Amino acid sequence: MRFVPKWVHGIADYAVGFGMIALAFVAGAEGAGFYAFTTLGVFAILYSLGTDYELGWKPYLTMPAHLALDAAFAVVMFLLPLVFKMPLLLAWPSVAIGAIALLLVVTTKTD
Repeated sequence: MRFVPKWVHGIADYAVGFGMIALAFVAGAEGAGFYAFTTLGVFAILYSLGTDYELGWKPYLTMPAHLALDAAFAVVMFLLPLVFKMPLLLAWPSVAIGAIALLLVVTTKTD
């Protein structure tokens, strides 16, 4: 059942992107964990800017394509703590962000 409006999803996209970048600095992450969080945060912002929804800037991605990227993003977020050594202040948020991303994938309206 899809009930989340696209504009709400957009707010979550930007909040996650900027939040991941900020968290990498606040957590004092170093090495691969730092670069993974900042790179994925920038990636989330960029593909949100290119999505055809209310908060997109240059719409080249359809909402179903955006949701497919979100699903891949969620899987990567789940795997990050297993692949890279990172502080707990990044490991648990990584899993939580992955869960929220998957929840939004299955509940966001596509029309």
